[in-house]
Formats: sequence, structure tokens, C-alpha cells
Amino acid sequence: MFVSLGNFLYSLIHSTEPFEYISNWSRYDEITKDYRLIASSDKYNKSVVYPPGLVDILNQNNTDFVPYFMSEKIFSIDTDIITSMLSNSGVQILYDHSIMLDTNYTSYIKRFLSGIENSNLLEESTFKTLDILLKSNFNYDITFYLLENYMNIFSSGENTFTVSNAKHLALYENLYYVELFKNINQEQYVDYNKVEFTISKNEAKQNTDEIISLFYNGNLIANEVLSLFTNKHQSITLLLIGIWQIQFGSNSSPKNKMKKLFEYVINRVGIFYEREMVIAFRYFEDRKSVSMLNKINKGGKPITSKELLDKIGNIAWDFMVPRVMEFQINANKDSSHFIPLFLSHDKKLKELIGLFNIKGILMHRKTNEYIPFSDLDTTDFFDKKGLLDELETLKTVEIEAKRKKIREKNIETNFCSVIDEIRKLHEIL
Repeated sequence: MFVSLGNFLYSLIHSTEPFEYISNWSRYDEITKDYRLIASSDKYNKSVVYPPGLVDILNQNNTDFVPYFMSEKIFSIDTDIITSMLSNSGVQILYDHSIMLDTNYTSYIKRFLSGIENSNLLEESTFKTLDILLKSNFNYDITFYLLENYMNIFSSGENTFTVSNAKHLALYENLYYVELFKNINQEQYVDYNKVEFTISKNEAKQNTDEIISLFYNGNLIANEVLSLFTNKHQSITLLLIGIWQIQFGSNSSPKNKMKKLFEYVINRVGIFYEREMVIAFRYFEDRKSVSMLNKINKGGKPITSKELLDKIGNIAWDFMVPRVMEFQINANKDSSHFIPLFLSHDKKLKELIGLFNIKGILMHRKTNEYIPFSDLDTTDFFDKKGLLDELETLKTVEIEAKRKKIREKNIETNFCSVIDEIRKLHEIL
């Protein structure tokens, strides 16, 4: 019997109980033998994998902790785990709870450690969040921070990182303080509210030097990651520009605006970003439902095309957050079950991530392939909106070939089409 990965993914999207996931895993064993799954379900009755007390924090309205998965009831499945379960062997799964930091939070850490005697340097909620971090056993992931700042710190054509450059120095200092923060003696802090470090300041500087050298100064793997995310950021920037062109340049219905966006994806972007396309339609239906996209409006204070592009570029990084999180989940699949949380004080970012709930992520065990999936059946979603034909058109042989050429051209030309499209949007606004 022929089975397809698409059919298997459909079954995962519509699974709710853990036994359904396991049943489908066994049913599609020709496929699943090569994959590993991390998924979430509110109906999973085992203990949560988050550290004690964190679930209560995640359920608070004003929390700065943003989880990747839609539920704290998280479990892992692969063929080895199921075999152990069936043989009544104990299954021990190591979960890595890592906190991803944005640029703002790295600066908060610097201010916290620079002014330990004066907690008033930070908002009370931010200070409490840092206090929670110090009292919990988290790992820290600075990948997003390094990616987010890459284009900014090398914007003037520099080839190497140097602290003689003010932008580079600011990033270096933030990383240095994060290294110190990671190495605060937890016992001393919890028992006596004292901040003592388990490494010297010189060791913190050495660690920071190693991070910079690994990520910014010519490491081949790091260069591939930087290139991957730079291209993805540019591509999402291009998509966002198209969304606003259509929103402010047309009085059409949400459905017809979406038809135009599908055409824009075929002719300009080349890549179908499922998450962003769903959010775009919700925005076309009700602008108030997507606060992040309301950062760009028609008829506001006059700005130049470059200022507009810089603003949209920053917004595109917010859309990149879950993509960096899932990249890291996959990158760490051989060593741990990576469960990331993003730390941000930006309410619009937190709302944005909640607009497309992630139910799970399927990862190939031997390749870099990974497939996140939502609790939303997007085919059914667009079908109900009268847009199934437009969605299916993307998958035709002719259009897939055309989209591939557009993707390749964008990368080869360093996304020069962004400049053309931003001029059009600037004229509309």
C-alpha cells in the first residue's frame, strides 16, 4: 500500500489524544522509522516537562515567557521509544529547557548586572522575570540574538567583528553580561539573594570571544546558518511588503486581497509561508486582529523608503522567532529533546506567535528536514474561505517550477526586488 508523508502529516494535525499519535505512528511505520516527533496535547495526562512553577508563569497574561508549543503537555515519539514502551522497559527522555533571548532582554541582563544595587533600573515585571530565571535551571540560547543583529552590525560592509566598532562593542558587552548571568551561583542567590559568579570575569570574556569567533568570524557551518536565515529574513520581508501593498492599495474583499497575495507569492516571493499566509488572511479580515501588522499604516508621519524598509525588516525578525526556535529544536535532536521558550517584553510579538499555534514538529533522523505542524488544517482553512483553487495552484508542476526560479533569482540578486517593492509600498502609503 502506498503511503505518503502528506497523509501522515494530515493524521498528526487531526490527532488529539496521545494514543492517536502512537496509533498513527505505527500505521505509517514505513515513514516513521526515519523520523522523530515532539508534540503537545492537553489530553496527555503525564507530568509536564517544564520546570516546577513555570506553567503557572506561562498562564499569566503579562508573562514575558513565550513557549514554542501550544501546550505544556509535551511528549516525544520515535520508533525506539515505542519499542521500549511495548517491552515494558523504562523510557527516560532528557528535555532541554532553553531560553532564547531577544536584543532587548540581553540589554536588560546587562542593566541588571551593571546596577545590581539598584533594581529600579528595570521595570518590576522584567526584574521579576530575571529573578525567575536565576531561581530555575534553564539553559540559554543566544542564536536568535546573534542572527537578529548580524545584518545590523555588518551593514557598513565590514568583513570581521571588531570591538573598535561601536555597534560591535555594544553586542559584545551584552554577550559578556549574558555569560556572567548564566554563571551566577544559584544556591547563593536563592538562599541569600546574593549575586556571585562561578566563573571569573576573564573567563566570561574568553567565552564571549569564542562565541564571536564561532558565529561571526568565518566558521563554515555558522556562515551557512547566517546565509540561511539572512535569505529567509529577506524573503519574509518581501512577503510583508506585499501584504501591505495589497492592504493599502486595494479596496477589495479579504478573499480577493488574498487572491492577489497568492499571485504575489508566485511572482515575487517564490516561497509559500503557511504561517504568514494564514496570519495575512486574518489581517485582511480584521486589521485589529494582528497588532504586529498594524505597525505599518497609511497616512502617518512621512518617512523615507529606507526608513520604511528598516522598520519592516525589524518586524520581519519578529516573524522569524518561531522559525529560529524550530531550527534549534531540529539542530539539537541528536543530543536532547529541545524545548525552547522565547523571552520578550513585546506584547505584539507574544500575540503574533499565538496566532498560529504549533502542535508539534516532525524531524528526520538522518537529514536536516523538519516539518512543524499546527492545530489548524490550513487546506481546510483556505477551502472554507473559498481559496482552495489558489492554494492548489501553488502545487502544480508549472507553478512550482516558476516559484523555484523566483526563489533562486531572489538569492542570486541579493533580493534586489525588495528595493523595487518597497518603493511601490512607499508610494501607496
